[in-house]
Amino acid sequence: MILRDKFWLWGHTEGRYNNEYGNTKVSRMTPMEFCSVFGVRNTFMVPVYEEVNRRQYNKSFRSLRQVGWEAFEAGEDPSRIETVLQEAEEFPNIGCVVFDDFKSDHGTGIPRYKRVPLENLQQIQERLHHSASRPLDSWMVLYTNQFGLDPKEDEEFQPYMDIFDGIIFWTWEEKDVPLIPEKFEIFKKLTPNTRRMFGCYLYNFGENKQATADAVLWQLDFYREKILSGEAEGIVFHTNTMADLDYEAYDAALAWMDEHGDEEIPE
Repeated sequence: MILRDKFWLWGHTEGRYNNEYGNTKVSRMTPMEFCSVFGVRNTFMVPVYEEVNRRQYNKSFRSLRQVGWEAFEAGEDPSRIETVLQEAEEFPNIGCVVFDDFKSDHGTGIPRYKRVPLENLQQIQERLHHSASRPLDSWMVLYTNQFGLDPKEDEEFQPYMDIFDGIIFWTWEEKDVPLIPEKFEIFKKLTPNTRRMFGCYLYNFGENKQATADAVLWQLDFYREKILSGEAEGIVFHTNTMADLDYEAYDAALAWMDEHGDEEIPE
């Protein structure tokens, strides 16, 4: 296996963030185009409340190793997980689902997970792990500013951490990148039996501006070492929607992938 096999895209519909988060340019890059350009072998598809033709996207992803779809709404209504299970019957590379912004409150003051009973997640896990075709995994998004601050809050949230197959570690604002090593040590203690991946923003959404090449390259070097040491299993690039706009962080990430993507890594 080579390193690029461990990379994922956090995919959105093309142009999703045109004229948002400080970006004034217009992108046309699709998720699959990003995977082709960057040599990424897996993708999560996250429509962000947009209605999309899922079959068209699934057909475009046929050459990828693994595909996962965002599934937060299934947490509130477990029957909605059946859509992914049905798609997985036709598309054998669909291998997981992801719950985006699981602990975020989106300005409401109430974290999204408060709307998701644990028994719903248990029901979803049962269906994913024992579907007719093959077992599927579940992943959850967690930001560095959402743990390690209040031990009581971490303890309350731990049952949700434990129920997912894997958790993706993200830093929302680039100014917090220096905190990543300390936060990752806390994260490991919270995920002793849970698979781990890292998210890497190629645009600084948290501060409404371009990401810097230095911050992205530092993260990629750090995350690579954690994959090689067996402490994590993958890296998720966010996102295709600025990848054709000549932003410095994207160019730096592409050059890094050209240098490191074909490195042999242990199974």
